[in-house]
Amino acid sequence: AMKRILLIRTDRIGDVVLTTPIIKILRHHLPQAKISFMVSSKTQDVVSDHPYLDEIIIYDEHKKHRGLRGILKFSQYLRNKKFDCAIIFNPRRKTHWISALAGIPIRIGYNRKHGFLLTHRFKDKKEEEKKSEAFYNEDLLAALNIKSSHSTELYFPLRPAARQKIDALLASKTIQTPYVVINVSSGCPSKTWPDNNFLNLCHLIYHRLHLHIALIGRQAICDRIKQQAQVPLVSFSETLTLLELGYLFKKAVLHITNDTGPMHIASALGLPVVSIFGRTRLGLGPVRWAPLKGENIVLQKNIGCNPCLAHHCQLDFDCLKATKVEEVFNAIKSITAHTDC
Repeated sequence: AMKRILLIRTDRIGDVVLTTPIIKILRHHLPQAKISFMVSSKTQDVVSDHPYLDEIIIYDEHKKHRGLRGILKFSQYLRNKKFDCAIIFNPRRKTHWISALAGIPIRIGYNRKHGFLLTHRFKDKKEEEKKSEAFYNEDLLAALNIKSSHSTELYFPLRPAARQKIDALLASKTIQTPYVVINVSSGCPSKTWPDNNFLNLCHLIYHRLHLHIALIGRQAICDRIKQQAQVPLVSFSETLTLLELGYLFKKAVLHITNDTGPMHIASALGLPVVSIFGRTRLGLGPVRWAPLKGENIVLQKNIGCNPCLAHHCQLDFDCLKATKVEEVFNAIKSITAHTDC
């Protein structure tokens, strides 16, 4: 009987990518329903052009929908759409209140952060870290009598305009194929491998594997590495849209990265990924957050911190430093040994 379903995920890039399998699952079980996806303006491109999605709704909480007035206005906007069901994948007080104020009769989510506003509440077990975030997302579908299938069908759009832009940029920067893409930053120091390690890794990749290198990530870090490098590097830093980044990955042979959102875009596009994880606190590690699809190697060292304090670390993130440059290079070498590099 479901006619209109609202999926809500308003957090980060990787989180939204790992939620995309839900769209196809719902379309399979509810072929006649209209499915809408509510995201932030920063992640709307992740689900654009999805063949099983009817509508993208942008929640602009920092500008257009800011404050109590913005929440009430946005809730009325959703109320007018007459949704039968909302599934909230990242528990937040704001989104719980918005779905309730919108009068959506079935509200499914985790029993956290004003979970009393939901009609169907699930215990949040993500901190047990027994499976991928994508599979935890599927747990919520039990409220609709849909069994978990552990789908790995991630989605990311590829548009011709983005391809033309990347082709032109690669030509102008004289980067040659085959090339690797290295993400040298992340959203938190507890997830960021040292700059100097990336610098030394670039030297090994260029001299021993004869691969060209494209850097992405925070501009200040990209600039420092490029200035010190004694091999040719091309830096795209923070200049690309998500759609353009998708095509940069599509043309690459490998992605080397910290634990950060773009690696899930690379994974969705089938690009092999070597990822470096630090913190070992349950719920933050690779069992939940590693790339889901395609060939990937995860490198992480447990140095015995109990408990792991994550971004409140008192040891200067020694777990990240414990993963050495040669170890990362050997992982890269093992993947490139059987590709067309």
